[in-house]
Amino acid sequence: MKTGFRKALGAIFGFAWMVFGVTLVIRWVAGDGGLLAAEMLRAAPPAVSGLAEKDYAGVGAMTAEYLTGKRAEFQYVAAEEDPNGACRRREVFQAHEAAHMADCRGLIALDGWVCAGSLAVCAACCAAGVFCGRARRLFLQGAGWGLTGFFGIAVVLGIWAAVDFDGLFVTFHRVAFPQGGWLLDPRTDLLIRLMPVSFFIRLGVIGLLRFGLFATVTVLGLLGLRYRG
Repeated sequence: MKTGFRKALGAIFGFAWMVFGVTLVIRWVAGDGGLLAAEMLRAAPPAVSGLAEKDYAGVGAMTAEYLTGKRAEFQYVAAEEDPNGACRRREVFQAHEAAHMADCRGLIALDGWVCAGSLAVCAACCAAGVFCGRARRLFLQGAGWGLTGFFGIAVVLGIWAAVDFDGLFVTFHRVAFPQGGWLLDPRTDLLIRLMPVSFFIRLGVIGLLRFGLFATVTVLGLLGLRYRG
């Protein structure tokens, strides 16, 4: 009984630790205004978006602050020069675009709760385990199973993304935003021009690299502990 219990604790710990890593990376990326601005500029330069290059940094910072709850309103005011040389200020996002970003902020908030919850689960599993001799080996064996289960799910999603990224992207949005607020028109909506699919692909690759570092350190750490006995 104790053998199965310690392995189960280890498996829960391993899976929860990887969930913690994923959610931590998501919040890290969402809160990096410089990264968001750079990838917006890469995916949608001014000739495509209609936004002046000088405003990308401000839009990126505003977006990151809004998504992470540091800012109450999703809006950016651009200073523009009219044909007469006078300076005027213009809000660049429409109400329905802000409404969609409110839904996105809700997801990031949920991500934060999952991140904190998974870390709490990891702490509880460690507190309930006995880390000496055979008990530690059983716990670490279970942790390996938890990691394997997580990576199995990740591989399935990775294959789906490689084969049909658009399908995965659309499916995610339909599940996350069933009211359809994500269906924007690039002819009229700056948000979708600034954040085309290529923008999310780039962010996904960057997030994957960051998570890959987290996962590598985790695996090496578990192997080191198991080697020590």
